[in-house]
Amino acid sequence: MNFRQMEIFYAIITTGSVTAAARSLNLSQPAATKILRHAEDRLGFKLFHRIKGRLLPTDDAMVILHDVERVFQDVVTVRQTVSDVRLGRTGALSVVGVPPVCQVVIPKAIARFKQDRPEVQISFAQREGNAAMQYVATQRADIGLSFLVPIHSSLQSQTILERDMACIVPLGHPFASRSHVTALDMENQPLITYPNDSKLNPFIEAAFTSSRVEIRHSIQATSILTTWGLVQQGAGVGIVENISQLEDLYSNIAVVPFKPSIPIRLDVITPNMKPPSRLASQFIDTVRDVLMKSVP
Repeated sequence: MNFRQMEIFYAIITTGSVTAAARSLNLSQPAATKILRHAEDRLGFKLFHRIKGRLLPTDDAMVILHDVERVFQDVVTVRQTVSDVRLGRTGALSVVGVPPVCQVVIPKAIARFKQDRPEVQISFAQREGNAAMQYVATQRADIGLSFLVPIHSSLQSQTILERDMACIVPLGHPFASRSHVTALDMENQPLITYPNDSKLNPFIEAAFTSSRVEIRHSIQATSILTTWGLVQQGAGVGIVENISQLEDLYSNIAVVPFKPSIPIRLDVITPNMKPPSRLASQFIDTVRDVLMKSVP
């Protein structure tokens, strides 16, 4: 008994007639009757009694009905699984990010993503730049988010957002109400700087050099997160990337545009050996949406 024959058999059982069964399967009545007859010929026994214009299942038909029902329940399950995969509602996803984007942006994206996909299993790790890249390159993570990703033979990268860096100051600071702050304005400010091996350092130094301003080194911070914490406590002013939406966590800090412009990009990275899965692509779209809602 092939699948088409089982379809006709099950449709007749549930509708009570060949005509209704044919209609439900988008077949003509003669075609449905022919398929039913072929099924009975192959089985060697009748599936239905014809009584007063209705088809009633025979005892033999009732014996096989349970197994046929199980087949169609499995078909329904497969169709639901296919739909869930197509819509990104099932599966597993591993995400890694550098510390700044792991505080607000990625948690926002995960929360939004899970609203319509409660069955998706997500693992989320925070790693520094090179470690985040290795996570993706070795396929321990499906997606990574990092700043200024260099060319890497095992990775694909694309810029998901580029924005200018900004100055952050305590709310009571004179700069807090300004439309922008320049490198010259920072000349006598206690600027929180970064180590020489920081990716940000060359860009910041170039901006000050082009403005003929010497950086007044006050406190050296090893990370952007440390800078935000120091500024929150009034220890100085800082220059940070303006993508990670950290102002959501630091209510006592004002974010002020900085001139000259220092553009910085946030890149999404995926393994070079395989294209992003449908689930990964949908998550990237969610991250992009979270980021764009903060762009003025």
